[in-house]
Amino acid sequence: MKHTTISTPWVIHLFALAHALIAILSRMANYVDDVPLTVLTLALVVVIAIRHGLQAELIAILALVGTFAGYLFGSFGATLVGKVVHDEVLAPALTTALFTELLGWGVYAVARLRGATLERRPSWTPPIPQIVLIVLAILLFRISYTLIFNSDYFLQSSVSTELNHLLKNTAAILVLLCGNMLFVSFRPHLVGRAEWRMAGGVLLTLALSTLVTLLVYYNFPHGTLRIFAWLPFLRLFAVILLCDIVVYTLFKLIAYALISNAQLHAERGKKHQAQFQYNKLKMQINPHFLFNSLNILDFLVQEQETERASAFIRKLADCYRYMLKNEDEQLVTLRDELTFAHKYSELLQERFSNGFRVEYAIPESCMSRHIVPCALQLLIENATKHNAVNTENPLLVSITATEQTLRVSNPLKPRLSKQPSTGKGLKNIRQQYLDLANQSIRVEQTETEFIVELPLI
Repeated sequence: MKHTTISTPWVIHLFALAHALIAILSRMANYVDDVPLTVLTLALVVVIAIRHGLQAELIAILALVGTFAGYLFGSFGATLVGKVVHDEVLAPALTTALFTELLGWGVYAVARLRGATLERRPSWTPPIPQIVLIVLAILLFRISYTLIFNSDYFLQSSVSTELNHLLKNTAAILVLLCGNMLFVSFRPHLVGRAEWRMAGGVLLTLALSTLVTLLVYYNFPHGTLRIFAWLPFLRLFAVILLCDIVVYTLFKLIAYALISNAQLHAERGKKHQAQFQYNKLKMQINPHFLFNSLNILDFLVQEQETERASAFIRKLADCYRYMLKNEDEQLVTLRDELTFAHKYSELLQERFSNGFRVEYAIPESCMSRHIVPCALQLLIENATKHNAVNTENPLLVSITATEQTLRVSNPLKPRLSKQPSTGKGLKNIRQQYLDLANQSIRVEQTETEFIVELPLI
């Protein structure tokens, strides 16, 4: 029996609809409480995270971002929507539905980013106890802040006043930013159980928030004398702790995005490198190349050209030795590649006699530059594969270089029985340059000439 699975985009839409319905029902029942909406927001983050195998720490960060972003969006976004939709019931519903869509797609994007870099294990099971504790802790934290900010204590002085004190203190802002930056960069290297790492993170956050609060409270570095009082200090601490959590979560998400992008680039490079090595291996045992080489060798033996046959065997062995030696190398010097290309060209000249030749014009200053191994050999092979080679009209492959590029060109002389080109060789070379140096090769075909330019690294 086939089971129907709801896709993640549809999960997001359903949660947005649920948010809108709860907002409408709560307004109609005159029950204006954000706790049910907060629970739905946390549930949305957790459902998407579990579906895509995110770690508990990342779930906590996304849940924090969603909770506080929802609080801010609900406070200020409803005012903006209300200017367009003049309805006290419909405006909050549209606001919360819009935020849920934005949050859902944001979490989905983070999950997709992870999925592109780290393949989910079939045996992966979500750490349900950890996730439940995280959700409950964030929910209690959210309720606590709502009660504090709505209490008579905070009515004595608004949150904006305490926030203004923080923003005016440059030293405190620098400590807040640098502390969280060091914390985010240091956390990946911590070892031990996740619970201990999380507990240590909470203690460090509290310590950093306390330090910043002291700097602001005593107006460091100006050193304004002020008598310590618990209520003003705790009020300032509550605002700064909230700012600290927001700054940390933003830095953590930025770090996660950068690390994931680096992992994606590395994985893509490994994939293309493996593909290129596979293609080189196929070239090394290419039956067509080996068949032609053995035919040439058999001809030389039949003609009793023992010296030419011996030289041919040595050149053939040198070519295979070079390819085996550099199968794991990402780059080789232009000098080594030219030596290999010259020996490969001599093998082709034994096959095509006077119908094929290669001309080189390479400055000595370019010899120490690097290119992708076997790239030059592949371009020479392509020239003989797709063009007519005969003694009446010899095929000339020209190889020149500047300080930045290696240029390989040959005249267009299509064969009568033209072989279809798959373009895989050029595609693999292009991808190697993009992965290794973020540079691309240039391919140009005119009416009379085919040109490929390779970057010299």
